[in-house]
Amino acid sequence: MKATIYYAGFIPSDGAYAVLFPDLPGCNSQGDTLEEAFAMSIDALEGHIEAMADDGDSIPSPSSQKEVMEKLVLQYKEFGLGDLPKETVLFPVKAPTLDIRTKQIAISLSKYKLDMIDRKAHALGMTRSGFLAVSANAYDIKQYA
Repeated sequence: MKATIYYAGFIPSDGAYAVLFPDLPGCNSQGDTLEEAFAMSIDALEGHIEAMADDGDSIPSPSSQKEVMEKLVLQYKEFGLGDLPKETVLFPVKAPTLDIRTKQIAISLSKYKLDMIDRKAHALGMTRSGFLAVSANAYDIKQYA
């Protein structure tokens, strides 16, 4: 499967870098250095595309590098920021591969935990699998780190 690549604009701003993905409105990030901004752009792109997929939104096809730069210039002006700084660069960022095929698995849980999951799923009008999938999406690993 061929990787999908989106171009991100890295815009210098007050000693840091703002990151915008013109093909994906609302997908942005920032970093204190270009390297940090690039690392953050990967996370932003993955999170944005996963959220779109979870919401059932159609994911737009990526534009060419030239088209992205044209969109970026327009977006920057629309934000009321004037002309795009000349030091702005575009970098390709690989999008996550979303394999949404269902896969059957086996897990081991205590009867108590399984009954609790089933009760909560039933109360929400969900299947056990649906409840576990939604729970996984809601889990915030940062609170346990």
